[in-house]
Amino acid sequence: MKILFVGGGSVGHIAPAIAVWEELKKLSPHATAHFICSPRPDDSAFLTKHKLPHSILDAPRLSTLYPFRIVSAVRMAKKIIRHFKPDIVFSKGGYVSIPVCFVAKQLHIPIILHESDTVSGYANRIVSHWATSICTGFPGKHIVTGNPLRKNITKGSKEEGLKISGLDGHKPILLVIGGSQGAEALNNAVIQNLDDLLLRCDVLHVTGRGKISKTTKDGYYSTEFADSELKHFYACSTLALSRAGAGSIGELSANGIPTILVPLRKVGHDHQYKNAVASVKDGGCIHLEQTLLQKKLVSTVHSLIADHKKQTAMSKKIRMLSHPDAALQIAKIIVQSLDKAPTGE
Repeated sequence: MKILFVGGGSVGHIAPAIAVWEELKKLSPHATAHFICSPRPDDSAFLTKHKLPHSILDAPRLSTLYPFRIVSAVRMAKKIIRHFKPDIVFSKGGYVSIPVCFVAKQLHIPIILHESDTVSGYANRIVSHWATSICTGFPGKHIVTGNPLRKNITKGSKEEGLKISGLDGHKPILLVIGGSQGAEALNNAVIQNLDDLLLRCDVLHVTGRGKISKTTKDGYYSTEFADSELKHFYACSTLALSRAGAGSIGELSANGIPTILVPLRKVGHDHQYKNAVASVKDGGCIHLEQTLLQKKLVSTVHSLIADHKKQTAMSKKIRMLSHPDAALQIAKIIVQSLDKAPTGE
């Protein structure tokens, strides 16, 4: 069995695909995989670190040049597919998935699509017309599997997190994660309010690539990117301030971390706002709009730190958003689809 995984534009598209592949290997030990990602350096670096074979596809985003560039991307996708000869394609979304899934459909290769968010972006809306099966992270009209999580993301060590960050663990720890696109506003709000935040908690700050903080204060640790360290950061954190991407919500919920969600607005059909609205219904998250971030960040954090009962209740409720077996459920759907479908060209 040969599985072609496609997704890119952020590690948030790739890490869940790797989680699915890890489960697929258990179900079909002789299966082989190949990944297609975007030209973003983080995509390829992440796959290289996990020793996974991959190709980079320079697919276009929507622009006036799209009709001209998509032809070249389709040609490249066809070359990769004809060389690897996959039996099935698993698409995690992002603009790089469109030419790959277009070629797969032409060659009658089954496509399994996973949509993490409450609402699909333009790429997944297009690919959904070609997909054999559609899996979703949030409840909807398709197969609800939840969002697959990277391996061992809940197996972190509090002691290791404190060691890496240099924090002593005497105060509650606020974990700040801005994501690849939306980190700047969160970073600015945290730095500008840092002295007030540090009165009640330490701050563990993942700033995003190229956005390193030059601030040095006792009780404050920053890093541009976290991969294998992230599980340890989760393990030592008391609460989190995060954008409302589905991947971040999935990992925070699996670790039971009470979270303040600040959705990045007006991107991808406003999916982060809709993710945030869906996530606060049961009380595991607090929704804070970016327009109120500077005004309400400190009071929201301090209020939550002071209310231990609310922390405990939120921790239990946010875990209800987690689907620990999501990757396995998707892997089973892939195997079942192969059992039913003819082999691709």
